[in-house]
Amino acid sequence: QTQSIRDIFDNISLSVISFLEDQKRVAEIEFAERLGVAETALNCWEEEHGPYKLPDDYKAFLQISDGLQLTWKIVKNAVAYPLGSMHLNKLSEVKMVKLSKFKLSAVGQDYVSSDDETDNEDKKETKKQSIAAFDID
Repeated sequence: QTQSIRDIFDNISLSVISFLEDQKRVAEIEFAERLGVAETALNCWEEEHGPYKLPDDYKAFLQISDGLQLTWKIVKNAVAYPLGSMHLNKLSEVKMVKLSKFKLSAVGQDYVSSDDETDNEDKKETKKQSIAAFDID
């Protein structure tokens, strides 16, 4: 018996959907079932965005469902109000975020983002390491 995307998500999310359904004041729970992406699509994304790789757990999730969209409302005085949303972008919507406005550091090290175009004396002394951020939600 094949499980639906909703059943798989409910299993891996500590039964979030089932929990919401059991709440008497929660209404209009909407879960968008999406087919997963093929491994070839993940490989193409990584080739296009190299040297950056998607985390293995995120890739495994995308192979189950191409992103995530779950919303729900709460009922108060017979009116349903939007309350919650869980969202992860589809693979095609995962985009690099420019880091030039951020200063990233770890204890004892400064990092320079790979998209930083300035090259002054201070940065020559900084240990450069390739860092990138991607918008997944």
